[in-house]
Amino acid sequence: MAELEEVQETLVEERDELMVSPTGGSPTLRTAYFLKPSVSSSKASFFELPSASLSSNQSLLDLPLRVSFKGWRNPVCKWKAWVEKMHSLHQSTWKKAGVYEAIIGSTYKIPINQEMFLVFGLKWCPETNSFLFPWGETTVTLEDVLVLGGFSVLGNSVLTPLETKEMIDIERKLTDARNRGKPNRTFHQDWLNRFMDSGSEIEHEAFLVLWLSRHVLPRSFYTVGKHVHGIAIHIARGTRIALGPAVLSRIYRNLTLLKEAMGRTREHDVVELDLWAPMQLFQIWAYERFPMLCPKHNALELGEPRMARWDKVKKLSVEDLGSVLDSAGESFIWRPYAISGKSWLFHKFYRKSEEWVLVNPGMDEELESFARFLRVGELVGLDCMEQYLPHRVAMQFGMDQDLPGHVARFNGTPKMAWKNYSKPIGGVKLYIPSRLFESDVTTRYLEWWKQMNFVQKDAAKDVVERKRIFMRWGKCSRRSSHCSRRKEVVKDFSNPPKAADCVGKDRQTPREIAGDKLTGDGKSFPCTKPQTPLSHGTDDEERESQIKPRGSTRCDEVPMGELHRSNDNAATESGAQNQVDNGASAKNNEEQISVSQVPGLEARVSKLEAVFARLKEKRFGLKSA
Repeated sequence: MAELEEVQETLVEERDELMVSPTGGSPTLRTAYFLKPSVSSSKASFFELPSASLSSNQSLLDLPLRVSFKGWRNPVCKWKAWVEKMHSLHQSTWKKAGVYEAIIGSTYKIPINQEMFLVFGLKWCPETNSFLFPWGETTVTLEDVLVLGGFSVLGNSVLTPLETKEMIDIERKLTDARNRGKPNRTFHQDWLNRFMDSGSEIEHEAFLVLWLSRHVLPRSFYTVGKHVHGIAIHIARGTRIALGPAVLSRIYRNLTLLKEAMGRTREHDVVELDLWAPMQLFQIWAYERFPMLCPKHNALELGEPRMARWDKVKKLSVEDLGSVLDSAGESFIWRPYAISGKSWLFHKFYRKSEEWVLVNPGMDEELESFARFLRVGELVGLDCMEQYLPHRVAMQFGMDQDLPGHVARFNGTPKMAWKNYSKPIGGVKLYIPSRLFESDVTTRYLEWWKQMNFVQKDAAKDVVERKRIFMRWGKCSRRSSHCSRRKEVVKDFSNPPKAADCVGKDRQTPREIAGDKLTGDGKSFPCTKPQTPLSHGTDDEERESQIKPRGSTRCDEVPMGELHRSNDNAATESGAQNQVDNGASAKNNEEQISVSQVPGLEARVSKLEAVFARLKEKRFGLKSA
């Protein structure tokens, strides 16, 4: 105890404050615990919410947005059997590397709740990487990706290079296996069939390559990726790799892309969005914390990962979901993993009694992970960096909430950002709250949040919706040329591809040719709401690009990941099918089209009027006024 009293630096600030429930009530003066940096005066510098962040008046039913969850994958055939075989041989290595629960979790099937994502997308704030509700702020954190996904927040970066000759030789063998046959066209199922029970010396590495390519850090819908070879080789040797920050950075990035795409629907007739993060983690996060969204879950068996609760569960249908979320302040569960449940084994940071502990290098990994949950920084992924601000959602960790201090963005390299993230937490006092404790907010925070909420609602009144033109994708076989020029495709990779790569390669699977909409396991489902179809797609391996206009004139109901034909072919087909295009588009457009809404239509109408006027004059001798 004397040793603790000598330590001055802490991750948590302790002080007496007037505290109140986040939903209001009578304030109480007590000792409170806040994450740093917090602000104890409204005159100090803290982060102001952006204008109209809380606005939800936009009609989601009219959004011409198509979203493909390409990172949401069900296991391939025989995957569970391969996991069981590898488990019997390498489970101790998986536990050492911190991927045991994540690999077991890849055998589960999580049905997608399509309706949920657009509503949450409206609430997402890219500036804070959090959801903003009238009753407070919340987000997915490193705690969630560890407890739900089983991804470690400790260890080496996903960018760690291979160093020994043995590792480099194995990487070469994996590359040779990928290039066998058609280069860069090793499909997931083919890869499994090639290595499972093959007796290959690199079977374990090949197993991990498929797991990472399909379930953790995918860049292709069908093929295994070379970008995960190094990570697989490290894990196979028991090296702990911090997959947690890499996965969370992608989830943040995807939610931001979703929010941006929803905003761009005002400027384009159709916006298409590919999301490559394992977004089932976000859906389960919402299930765990919003009781009104939570379907009946499975009972956990002793030792099962938390994700097993949601294997094959049926989703709930919730009417007016936006209003339900806006009024969820009383029912929101701030600490779902601290609640006792059958066969649920608490992590060591969910304690019955509060406690101060001294954080030192070499301490228990679970307590070190908890300390990492609480520290602001940058999340380093394979292809993006995102800011991590846990002090804005302190109640999710059992802490109290005060005005969040401003944290400047880090402008250095990923290597420098990782050095900052992974710097040892030594000689620091850490407060671990009781899992039974109910957190509060300061009275000034509650007043500030109410004022910000009022400003958001006031700003929302100035938002004016215009009637949109939207073509029913399920019926029209071609799309008119004027609409195709206003079509926009949003990809999920941070680094834009070269101009030649934007066109892509014209490869289609039989399922694509058939025109099915794909779910994560390749099954098709009908689009019940053509206004906002959400589909799973297919794609060859390609770098994720920034938002780019799409020149194709096709509007068949095909998976999102279909690559484009050449411009020459597209132009030829557009010319040959011009009459068909216009007819099909007009037939399937269920809304009345005004002249001002369709580019070029006013000029065409004027020409037709002139032709009719000349015909009337020639036949009846009548001149138009």
